[in-house]
Amino acid sequence: MKERLRLIKEFVDKAGKVTFRELELAFPSVSSMTLRRDLIRLEEENAVLRISGGAISVDSVLKAKEADFAERINFNIAEKKEIAEKAVELVLPKSCVFIDGGSTTTFFARALPDDSYYVLTNAMNIAETVLRKDKPTVALMGGDVKKNNFITVGKSCADFIKNVNIQTAVMTATGFITETGCFTCGSQSEAEVKSLVINKATCVIMLLDSSKVEKNTPYNFCRLSDIDCLVVDKKFPADLKDRLIKMNIKVY
Repeated sequence: MKERLRLIKEFVDKAGKVTFRELELAFPSVSSMTLRRDLIRLEEENAVLRISGGAISVDSVLKAKEADFAERINFNIAEKKEIAEKAVELVLPKSCVFIDGGSTTTFFARALPDDSYYVLTNAMNIAETVLRKDKPTVALMGGDVKKNNFITVGKSCADFIKNVNIQTAVMTATGFITETGCFTCGSQSEAEVKSLVINKATCVIMLLDSSKVEKNTPYNFCRLSDIDCLVVDKKFPADLKDRLIKMNIKVY
């Protein structure tokens, strides 16, 4: 059985995506019922993802997501580095810091000094980045994992947040709408986690590169009144920055 599962996995990995009919043709000596059970077993082992009429390779999904993340993190690199370098100056050593998932916060995690922070995050790549340092302690929140960006969401994640004390939350947004003063993201489940963190944190630092201004995504998760300061890059619209400062928003 183990050998058959290995061969099926290799077949799906090689193709990336297969139909159930293609599996039946590739393994004619195996019954359809057994093939269906094998796909269930491989899915339980996180080797494949079953879809309507077939299966796709987890490896191919991960490679696609890594490529997508690489594309996002390589966009506006200078601006994100600038924001990260300013933001780390606002976080006290030995404090409890939540780091939101995102490309800008990844630069923040990289720039974070190797000191005795207690880092909370629901983003796998953020946890991995901070764990490369010697002194910080890292807690990765449990929950349902979103396959598009490898962050955790859902009730387990929410319950975790309710039972911790967050001194500083370092957040990011997919978009910011000046007319409403709302920060937005593309997923309701992400918005719920972000809102819970912001409500729990003593201090909220929002990292926002200039490309996010007037970018409208479906779900609001907080307003300007919910944050303590905004960290932006030198390309951030000067008139908007002046307007925010006049509204008593701290902008760095």
